[in-house]
Amino acid sequence: MGALAFRSPIFGGAVTETTHRVMAAVFDGDPQPLYDVILDPEADEFIRSRMCDVIAMVALRGEMPRAEAVRFLRACYCELDPQDECFVWHGWQSTIAMLGLAELKPLVAQAFARGFISRSWLGFEDFEEDLQQAIDDPAALRRRSHGEFDLCGETIEELSWWDCFRPKAPKIEERAGTRWDPFQLGAAVNPFKDVGRNDPCPCGSGNKFKKCCLAAQAGPAARQAG
Repeated sequence: MGALAFRSPIFGGAVTETTHRVMAAVFDGDPQPLYDVILDPEADEFIRSRMCDVIAMVALRGEMPRAEAVRFLRACYCELDPQDECFVWHGWQSTIAMLGLAELKPLVAQAFARGFISRSWLGFEDFEEDLQQAIDDPAALRRRSHGEFDLCGETIEELSWWDCFRPKAPKIEERAGTRWDPFQLGAAVNPFKDVGRNDPCPCGSGNKFKKCCLAAQAGPAARQAG
């Protein structure tokens, strides 16, 4: 699945939640397709971030040489586009932290200073905390993520939930006989309205809310704002 495919909005929200697990499961040792998506400024920024997660996953499993991961992540500091706030930078710093790459910490500090990584996602002190945890215990991520970074076991079944592989919805004329009543819709409810950014995430992942479901919610919110 090339970079061009991830430029389309037809994949739906399920992609950003599971793409990293699918792509890590089918990784064949060639990182170029991952690089192509990460470096493609036209690709979805949240998918680009997830491809960074794949690099962390395969490097931690020994399927990518650590030195190659360091080389690419270092080059990303100059090659990632835009050189401005974009969610791909969130995935970039997260990958560096997950791999415990202390040698790249100065670059991450510069990315925060230049505003590439929004403080609404996390602060530099959060990155430092994650980095130190990975250095102290490389296996800590898997224990704390509750399956977030496990390989996707049933890849075909997982892909069946992606919007682009689902049967197309009936055309407008096919739904003409169905009357839409807006008053049948319930009032919108924000399930996170009482959750603080530094509170434990209500999903039970063990991570802080700002580094878990809050980041996941940033995708739809960013698109609506745009």
